[in-house]
Amino acid sequence: MSIIVIDNQRVHYEVFGRGRPVVFLHGWLGSWRYWYTTMEVVSRQFRTYSFDFWGFGESRTNDMPTIQGYSQQVIRFLDAMGIERAALVGHSMGGMVAMKTAIEHPERITRVVTVGAPINGNSLSWMLKLVDRPFFAEFFARRPWLRRSLFRFFFGDSLDPEVDEVLEDSTKSSADTIRAAIHSMWRTDLTPMLDKLRVPALVVHGARDDIVNPNQLQLFTHVTMAQVVRMEQSRHFPFVDEADRFHQILLSFLQQPDPINPAPKPARKSSPAPPASPAPPASDAAMPIMGQPALPPHSTTPTPRNRLPPRT
Repeated sequence: MSIIVIDNQRVHYEVFGRGRPVVFLHGWLGSWRYWYTTMEVVSRQFRTYSFDFWGFGESRTNDMPTIQGYSQQVIRFLDAMGIERAALVGHSMGGMVAMKTAIEHPERITRVVTVGAPINGNSLSWMLKLVDRPFFAEFFARRPWLRRSLFRFFFGDSLDPEVDEVLEDSTKSSADTIRAAIHSMWRTDLTPMLDKLRVPALVVHGARDDIVNPNQLQLFTHVTMAQVVRMEQSRHFPFVDEADRFHQILLSFLQQPDPINPAPKPARKSSPAPPASPAPPASDAAMPIMGQPALPPHSTTPTPRNRLPPRT
């Protein structure tokens, strides 16, 4: 277990592999642990990081979580790790955080992947919205068996018995934390910000998702920087339900060349510089061709089964 202190609060994180940095962000009730298999696959070519959001898993906080606060935690984590720019991969709540961070900090994010993310918080299921009420938040928090059952329902039946480690992490957040996170998600709408996206984006959603409405894919119809992938056999966890296909899609996207200058720099107010030779016209070759299909050709390379690490 690795721990750093950010803003006087403990943050648990894990790191695998070498190469360009990719940071994985978990969803509500989750922890870094359910990204373990995907991190193993991606770490063959990249340096992968994942941390527990404040109030979840092994990360502790004295503050009430918000989407804005978690976005700042991402930037502070990059600072603490000495990472200038990184790709973000976020699931559910983590996907909302990843997209917000990519839009607001394009100078720090090379590309962004969202998986089952509520871009508009109203897309959350009624079951999650109930937790915004104090009575239901307390009822839910005081019954660890209920949290485990709910998370087991989210995951489905495709993981091996070590999923118990993930289920145990889902019981570690307080009633205040789980309620505040839902409250902030429900009241966040990134739709008006999408036209400001300046980095390549991959938006993945399970067609059978019963936690976040799959209609979130429609929000990206006119977003030129985004590819969308609808995974027909998946519910809320495509990286569990269709692991091989998801990993192929993800790696294909991450392996594309990163844009050099995704964000325009503000104009300087100083005196004009001496005339210089005109710069060559910009070339589209520096950017990924976002209209290409996200799914690569069929690969026969086996991916590890969905297994999770032993508790440390």
